[in-house]
Amino acid sequence: MDEVVRILKQTLSGDCVGIGYSAGGTALWRAAAAGLYFTAIFCISSTRLREEATISTPNQVFFGADDPGRPSTEWLSSVPDEFTILESAGHSYYQVLTSEATNVTYEKIAKSIHR
Repeated sequence: MDEVVRILKQTLSGDCVGIGYSAGGTALWRAAAAGLYFTAIFCISSTRLREEATISTPNQVFFGADDPGRPSTEWLSSVPDEFTILESAGHSYYQVLTSEATNVTYEKIAKSIHR
């Protein structure tokens, strides 16, 4: 993970929006915590975030209600700026491109980016 964060910091510059799935979302979060500037980040099924603290980067996280690794309710209500729990969805819900949960996720991200 540290190597990914290092590469992100070397590679990205300017106004970036980060969208990360699973461990990729955690890498984005850690890069933001380490000072990499993002306009916003969106983390989808990034269960490792349960070990992370708040960041100043605007953020939104998405988890399936049936994902046993999702962060606690306490973490969700205190760490991310916004969170969405998707009913009847597991960890890999985003791999089913036509699912309701995936569509809700994409719609919320698009709406946030176009504010």
